[in-house]
Amino acid sequence: MRLAWNFTLTPFLPVISLLFLPLGTNGSDMVDNYIEVTGDPFGPEFYWTVEAAVAHRNLVPSEFDTHRSDPGRTILETMQSRFPTSRFYKVDLAAGEYHPRIARPYVTSHDDSPGHNPDQSERARRTRIIATGQLDALIQELKRICMVVHPDRANCEVYGHEIRNLMVIACTEVEAQWKNIMHENGQGAERTSDYIKLSRPMRLTEYRVALPWYPWLEPIAPFKNWIVGALPSQSLPWYTAYNHVKHDRESNFAQATLGNALSAVAGCFVMLCAQYGWDFARRGEAAGDAFFLLADRPTWLPAEIYIPPRGREWAPRPLAF
Repeated sequence: MRLAWNFTLTPFLPVISLLFLPLGTNGSDMVDNYIEVTGDPFGPEFYWTVEAAVAHRNLVPSEFDTHRSDPGRTILETMQSRFPTSRFYKVDLAAGEYHPRIARPYVTSHDDSPGHNPDQSERARRTRIIATGQLDALIQELKRICMVVHPDRANCEVYGHEIRNLMVIACTEVEAQWKNIMHENGQGAERTSDYIKLSRPMRLTEYRVALPWYPWLEPIAPFKNWIVGALPSQSLPWYTAYNHVKHDRESNFAQATLGNALSAVAGCFVMLCAQYGWDFARRGEAAGDAFFLLADRPTWLPAEIYIPPRGREWAPRPLAF
């Protein structure tokens, strides 16, 4: 399935079948949280709270859904023996918690990736809408350039003033997204050695972007090699080129290429997908004539998903970098 983005801003919310129990049912704050993935690929996923030797499953506490450890077994060993076709995965966040400006799925199915951003506040919606407008402006300029320089592989090394200007603006927008995501999670950030810390928790390396307007071009993976341990700027060729042409156009003008501009604008698109998920991205008929499509999207571990709250509001929990 190919996924896409357009400018319709109404959130898309799937039907999910997760069952929950409020935390601290025995008065203790020492609660571990688990997802049960059943052997049935079309079956529900269950949310568990585990406290010492007791585990609770389902929305309403009941004796039927309360399990105590068998003699000589831990509570997890007991759960596995009673549900032999299921697998249990400890989740990083409690029900209702999420990392600010980071989208993640609500269920383990890959179809739900890139997921959702639980923050539906007016401030968050305004931020998303303005960022969408900036991306639209970049796309319109890219379309205009591609009416003059045909975007095929042979022309990806073409460079010029308008291409440089587009690349510089697109990269500064990517930097603004990086900086503000870090800020919302309680981290100061001024350089790519800080920003690269976002790559793993947002799974940026796994995104590939197709250009359906130019289907002969290979999908772009803007953050393919951007992993902690790599050189934070140099592992992004288009971003390295941006720094060169920004600081010394006379010596590096030839790096202001159409290929680098395409990657920079695709990087903006990926950053919005990774922040807002299906509140931004579109799929199927909703994609329409979108300029960008998500050709590949992240595969999340069960431990990384967000568990929707029941009976209370979502609560932000800054990411521990």
